[in-house]
Amino acid sequence: MASEKKRYNLALPVELFDELSHLADAENTTMLEVIRKFIKLGLLLHKQDYEILLKTKEGKTRLLIL
Repeated sequence: MASEKKRYNLALPVELFDELSHLADAENTTMLEVIRKFIKLGLLLHKQDYEILLKTKEGKTRLLIL
């Protein structure tokens, strides 16, 4: 069932918690939504044969995820 959810209690170092909190504030969203997006991104990166292009102020840097 797609609407079924499970819970997991997550303890974070204070520095990481603060970074996520600031990011959520800057994006005008919740910490929960930020954490969900990072988890989804991490799962995507975990799969093989993906490439990500990181755009920097100086240009583009190619990063290959194996």
